[in-house]
Amino acid sequence: MAKRQICQSCGMPMKDNAQRGTEKGRGFSDKYCIHCYKEGDFTWKEATVEQMRTYCAGILVDQKHWPAFMARAATKNIPKLERWHANT
Repeated sequence: MAKRQICQSCGMPMKDNAQRGTEKGRGFSDKYCIHCYKEGDFTWKEATVEQMRTYCAGILVDQKHWPAFMARAATKNIPKLERWHANT
């Protein structure tokens, strides 16, 4: 079974190219999702890891109707993702 790829900025699962960000040459990113990365650059450049965790947890609560404690727990590994790990 192939390893499931997740965005190395927000942790979103990327099942196919429709969920992948884009590089400058219009190729798809292997690391980042369409929400975090477009045309070879981050969409929210000034975000901190805590801001990203709060934002992602909010999406899980508002759009997926998760309880807040579960949404926050689901974001606990964001600081370990490549984008944030490189900055620590």
